[in-house]
Amino acid sequence: MFINSELMQKILHLLRPLMENESQRRGYLFRALGTNTPVQYRLNLNAPTNDFIPNLVNELLIFGEIAPGQPAFCTFINVIREDVGVDIQRRIDTIIREVQGTQTSPHLLFDLLLQMDFKSQARLVKNVMESHRTAAFLIHGEPYCGQQILVNRLFRLKPQWKNISPIKIDVSHNGAGRSILHLWRQLATWFGLPKNTEAQEIIHKICDRFLTQDVILIFYTVDYMPPKVLEAWLQKFWEPLVMQVERNCHPNQRDKHLLMFLVDNSGSVCKSNILLAQQFDEPAIPLHLPPVSRFSSDVLDDWIDMVTAIQSMQIPSELTSSILLKNSDNGIPGFVYEEICDRCGHNWEGGLAKWLI
Repeated sequence: MFINSELMQKILHLLRPLMENESQRRGYLFRALGTNTPVQYRLNLNAPTNDFIPNLVNELLIFGEIAPGQPAFCTFINVIREDVGVDIQRRIDTIIREVQGTQTSPHLLFDLLLQMDFKSQARLVKNVMESHRTAAFLIHGEPYCGQQILVNRLFRLKPQWKNISPIKIDVSHNGAGRSILHLWRQLATWFGLPKNTEAQEIIHKICDRFLTQDVILIFYTVDYMPPKVLEAWLQKFWEPLVMQVERNCHPNQRDKHLLMFLVDNSGSVCKSNILLAQQFDEPAIPLHLPPVSRFSSDVLDDWIDMVTAIQSMQIPSELTSSILLKNSDNGIPGFVYEEICDRCGHNWEGGLAKWLI
């Protein structure tokens, strides 16, 4: 959320008589937010009033919601509303309406961030899906370049997928990527099966799932796996699964998809000797998608133009591609997302990233 200077002056004029000393400030913070909140620790309660109030407002906006539908700023100022007369209460109501009018919906912002670039990867996957029901893809690139955002972008290629849960395995978790056995155990756990479940039974589970819905498999951080382990996993898991699906596919499954995304966060898998396809020929061989990379100024300008044209979207007027490039180590996507969220009054890691698959 962004507060312009005119609105900040209104808030200053309103709060200045009520924020003159540390006791007043601490009391209102305690009543509104309780004890032990991050806002209190980031504020200097002894700062001059004209410095304290803007800092307080910004911290409350960054903090976001203390509960669903309860913005911290509105909660704080409504506590003050309890102690003032009718005239000031009306001014507070006006300020709340103005602040809410500048608020960017976090859901909308998240959806828009998904639209930033990655067009070539999305187009390629969509083209493959139009002619094949089974396929595997390697999503890769340098660290922090938006691999997980791309997964989310691809997961929206088919509207029906919003009603299904992808099968997700983080191979860096609990040593899953160390051996084939650990990976089978992770899949068994995902299905609620005993860890010692036979591999064939797990493949049958996936095939049974495919009878009624699309199946999306996502293996995160495959760069943690030694190349020989990943290669063996493709041979022992993916190839038999594809073979069984292709052999037993019913006519009513022609419009369904079985897809696997291998997510490489360091860009190392494509440099190994693992067999990857440069163009789609065989569903058992993962297709090497174009690598994710830093955003250019043209990409950022196009995104800002798109967002600015949306009537329900509010972004700070000083948010430019040059500022984003400067504050994101020259366009590293992960840092771009953080900078945009921060300037729109949201927190990427604690607020928006929770919606990542």
